Amino acid sequence: MADGGTIALRITDLIGSEYSTNAAYAGDFINAAINEIADLLPDKLLLKHSKTPGVLESNSEWLVEDRKILQVTRIDADSGGIERACQEVNRGDFSSAGDSSSIYSVTNFTPIYHEDTNNAGAATLKILPVPTAVQKGKIWYFSYVADSADTTGITAATLNTTYYLPSTIIHAVALKSSVNLLSSYMSNSIQDDEDTEIVQMLTAQVASLQGQYEQEMTRFVGEKAE
Repeated sequence: MADGGTIALRITDLIGSEYSTNAAYAGDFINAAINEIADLLPDKLLLKHSKTPGVLESNSEWLVEDRKILQVTRIDADSGGIERACQEVNRGDFSSAGDSSSIYSVTNFTPIYHEDTNNAGAATLKILPVPTAVQKGKIWYFSYVADSADTTGITAATLNTTYYLPSTIIHAVALKSSVNLLSSYMSNSIQDDEDTEIVQMLTAQVASLQGQYEQEMTRFVGEKAE
């Protein structure tokens, strides 16, 4: 395998250049592989590699569209405050916690957050008690790779520095991308009534790569990943 090479080169090593040289074609399947793997990885691992957290300093909402929330915290005091982990709650509990006359009213020592949608239909996040300029709320997250992103040139290094994933996950990305690409090619072959022998060969290759992918992912999730 191309040590230190791009994801496109790694895919070429696995299934040949025909599937990895066209960025417009391969990119979508690589992006899907990255996002799927991110959903399988433990939040603790993603948190370790996450970017600078978002910040809330008022009752404003924080946009979470196309982001996976990993952890939310809030500082509990103006001076010498401690960063407290916020617990996620549902809409009803969040509403009750914001009522100062309710027995469920939240305190600085038991902060909470809730994901909802705003009037524009975008996913948002709010924190209670309402954060301030000093008692800030912080949101750690993973940003999913956009469909339009060209990821064919990523390396182990840029997977870490640009996409905030462990660099050691790149082989799993290459394997899953190859499975995605071959599965699409196999589907097209079936629809085009190509030689059944070719379809059988592709089926066997997809099964082999999927098995390798699942085995590779056990390094990160601790059990068989499908």
